[in-house]
Amino acid sequence: MNTNNRRPDTWTSADAAGLAILPGLVRYDEVYDPAITEIRHALRVTVRASNGYVFPASHRAGSTSGALPMGARLRLKSSVNITQRTSDPNMQKILRAMQKFGLIVADNGSDMYITGTYDTRWNNDILNPAFGNVTASDLEVIELGYNPAPTSQASLNSLGLNPLTVIGGQTATGTIALTSPAPSGGALVTLSSANPAATVPSSVTVPANSSSTNFTINTTSVSATTAGNITATYAGVSKSTALVVNAAAPATLSSVTLNPSMVVVGSSSTGTVNLTSPAPTGGAVVTLASSNSTRASVPPSVTIPAGASSATFNVATTVNRKTSVSIAATYGGVTKSATLTMVRR
Repeated sequence: MNTNNRRPDTWTSADAAGLAILPGLVRYDEVYDPAITEIRHALRVTVRASNGYVFPASHRAGSTSGALPMGARLRLKSSVNITQRTSDPNMQKILRAMQKFGLIVADNGSDMYITGTYDTRWNNDILNPAFGNVTASDLEVIELGYNPAPTSQASLNSLGLNPLTVIGGQTATGTIALTSPAPSGGALVTLSSANPAATVPSSVTVPANSSSTNFTINTTSVSATTAGNITATYAGVSKSTALVVNAAAPATLSSVTLNPSMVVVGSSSTGTVNLTSPAPTGGAVVTLASSNSTRASVPPSVTIPAGASSATFNVATTVNRKTSVSIAATYGGVTKSATLTMVRR
């Protein structure tokens, strides 16, 4: 009731053809209103038997050989002189509609039965003689309806990327969407990347009966922003979406920690230096220093491997008395420190 769409294929309605009834009824107001000079729509008609259905019908109610299908369109022949069939101008209006807009087979029922809306003002003494002067031989089949071409194969509807902007080295997710479910065997969608820092699989398959699928986009570290389209192609249709790959902010020293931070004199502690982001190509050389190297010694530096964010080093203690030493780490102009406390047994 909320749409004017044709009913889904194979569905019926109060009419066996699956058609809406009201639009095909002859209405008293359109016949007798002098302001309405013509009835401007087709009329529903019933036949004793039918054979299958054609568009706009959506349902069959018989398979009688030689019979008309549901949805077949007829019309009163143009050679029929309607003034000779009835002298009533209002009945002539109905017959003119039958000549111009025709009849649509809507149901099995009485032979060539044309229906009007329920209205007590109809006068059968006028209607019956007028329609009685029209026979089936006065009608012609102008169209056995048409069956719309099968829904075209699924085509590519969209390509989405999430996110649209990434830091080099991160991944993004691509989403392929089709206009309808993929056919049996799935839909093989080819992929390509015009962004030199982004790589995609050569293809991805949307599973049969599914309308979408995802794929992974890998990116590499860059020293400057790069942009380029990721493109998907299927059944002659291509969709592209731009992906931006940004350079990562330079890694800086975020902290240095000692574990444990209190040791017995003569024991050692493990120091860890941490960066704010992965070390660049070639690694990050962090310089180390002790506020008192005679009591707690550290190596002159420690290298954080490229792509890693931390590295460890050893702190050795030698003085046999309680004391505290500051261990400092420096990288990229940033210095962080931690305190090591040494106690006697």
